[in-house]
Amino acid sequence: MIKKFIYFLLSLVVFLNFAFAFNIQRDTLENGFVILLSEAHKIPMVELKIVVKSGSVYDPLGKEGLANLTAKMLLRGTELHKGDELIEKIEYLGANIDVNTQEDYIEISGRVLSKDLYILLDIVSECLQRPSFDTTEFKRLQRQTYSEILSQLDDPFYVGQVAFRRFLFGTHPLNHDPLGFDTTIKKINIEDVKSFYNTYYAPNNTAIILVGDFNTDSVKCEIKKYFSNWRRKEIPVFSAQLPDSKGKKGMIINKDISQSYIFLGFFGPNNKIPDWMPTRVMNYILGGSGLTSRLATEIREKRGLAYSVYSFFARYNFGGYFIAGVQTKNESANEAINLILQEIKKVKEGVSNDELERAKKYYIGNFPLNFDTYREMTNFITRIEIENLGLNYPDRYEQMVKNVTINDIKEAANKYLKTNEVCLVIVGNVNKNMIKLEDIEWDK
Repeated sequence: MIKKFIYFLLSLVVFLNFAFAFNIQRDTLENGFVILLSEAHKIPMVELKIVVKSGSVYDPLGKEGLANLTAKMLLRGTELHKGDELIEKIEYLGANIDVNTQEDYIEISGRVLSKDLYILLDIVSECLQRPSFDTTEFKRLQRQTYSEILSQLDDPFYVGQVAFRRFLFGTHPLNHDPLGFDTTIKKINIEDVKSFYNTYYAPNNTAIILVGDFNTDSVKCEIKKYFSNWRRKEIPVFSAQLPDSKGKKGMIINKDISQSYIFLGFFGPNNKIPDWMPTRVMNYILGGSGLTSRLATEIREKRGLAYSVYSFFARYNFGGYFIAGVQTKNESANEAINLILQEIKKVKEGVSNDELERAKKYYIGNFPLNFDTYREMTNFITRIEIENLGLNYPDRYEQMVKNVTINDIKEAANKYLKTNEVCLVIVGNVNKNMIKLEDIEWDK
C-alpha cells in the first residue's frame, strides 16, 4: 500500500507544472567532481542526474556502441550487489534510475522522495565507482542491444537516419548514434568495456546535478562523503577532424514502399559557436517551427506533397550537422528535394521583420517551459554544464534573443547552410534517374 502511494506521488509529478526561482549553485570537490545544485521545495522529491563525459563520440572505430554498453553495465551489478538486488533496492524506495548515452556524455538519471535521497546517492555512487562488469550480464546486454538494433532495421526512417550520418561523416566518430551498428556490437567484449570505463570514468570527468527538496549545505556534505575518495586520473585529450565535404553526394536505399523518406543535409556547427542564437532563429523560420515554417508552407500547405517536413541542427562538442527531412510519395521525391534546396537558398537571401519577430516571441515565450519541472530543470542544467553556457545563461537568454537582427540571420544562413556540399539519402522505391540534381555524385 505504501509503495503504491509512493508510485502515485512520483507519477503525479509528471503532470504538475510549476515555477520556481532559478537558483543554481556550482561547486567542485578536490578530485575535480563537479556539483550543481538547485534547491526547491514545491514537492518532497529530488531529481538526480550524474553526467560523465564518455558518450558515443569516444567509441573506437569498428566498436561503435561501446560507450553505451559500458554505461548500461553500471546498473547490471556492482562489487557488492547483483543487478537484480540493485533493482530491488531501488523499487523498495519507490524510486527509479535509468542510464542513457548521448553523443558527448552518458547520464545516470534518478528520481526519489527527498527523505530517501541519501539512500539513492549511496546506490548510484556504488554503481558508478564499483561496477562488477559481470561477463554473463554483459553477454545478455549485448544480445539485447543487438536485437534492439535489428528490430529497427525495418523502419525506413531509422534506416535513413543511420545511413545519413554514416554517409555524411564517414569515419568521423559522429557517424553513428549511441546504440552503435549491428555490425559492431558483436565485436565488443567485456575487456573493451573495462578499458573504456578505466579510461573515461573519473571524478574529474563527472558532474552531479540535483534539483528539488533538499538542504544545500547538508547535501553537499553527503555528496562529499560518497564521492571525495574517488581518485582522479588523467583523461586522454580527444579530437576528431571532419572529413572533406566538397560537392554533392547522394545515396538511394531501395525499399519497396510507397513513400520516400528523404534526408538532406551537410556538416553543421559544434555547440561552442558564438552565433548560435541567430542560427537557431534562422532555422526556426526555415523548418524548425512546424506548420508555420517556410518548408512546411511551401511543401505541405501549397503543394500538398507531405504531411510534415522539418529541419534542425544537431550540435555536439566535436562537430554537428544540419538536416532537412520529408516523407513523400516516391513520384514526388524529386520535387520535394528541389523545393527544400530552393527554400534553403531563399532563406540565405534574408527573412522578413514579421518572421523574425514571430520567432523571437516563440523563443522568449517558450523558454520557461523548458524547465518547469524538476526533471526538465536537471536536463537544462546539464546543457549549461556540458556546453559551458555559464550559470547566468537563464538571465542572459531573453536579451540574447532580442538582440538577433535580420542581418545576423542572413550571416548565419550564409555561414552554415552549405548548399554546395549537400549529402542526400533517400529510402524508397526510386532510382537516381528520377532525382534531378546538378553535379551530384551517387554512391554505387
